[in-house]
Amino acid sequence: MNTFLMIICLQLGKLCAVETAKPLPINSLELTAIIPEKESQLSIIYPKNNQKVRGEYKIYGKATPGASVKLAIASKYFKTAHDNQERISKGEGPINRMNRKFTLTADRSGNWILKNIELRNAGWEESFTIKVTSEERSVTINVYDKVHPVRMD
Repeated sequence: MNTFLMIICLQLGKLCAVETAKPLPINSLELTAIIPEKESQLSIIYPKNNQKVRGEYKIYGKATPGASVKLAIASKYFKTAHDNQERISKGEGPINRMNRKFTLTADRSGNWILKNIELRNAGWEESFTIKVTSEERSVTINVYDKVHPVRMD
């Protein structure tokens, strides 16, 4: 009896598999309709948004292979009082310290990289805005360095 049930289950399994399987497309037009076109995404992989930075960094990301990528780095900083870390609002900040622009080209894999950029504060709270533009698309992230200098008396 057990052998009979096993044979019936195997036959039903074959029947279901034959009915649900779809044949492969015959021509290449049908193949291209099945494979979704990979949409190119413009992105900044590193550093991440709202990440703390300090020192020399590499900034890299993805774009369309061979595309021209424009990278802009801007900075704002505020002078703070050392004793209570409050922002002084007597005209010291925000002051634009670093406004740099770079033009890069994505390689054949779509990777772009900017090596050795200094992201260190000028002695006060500082935030950096990194903006990447390519093919009428743009991505913006903000990173910060709020390390206060050590006072030597």
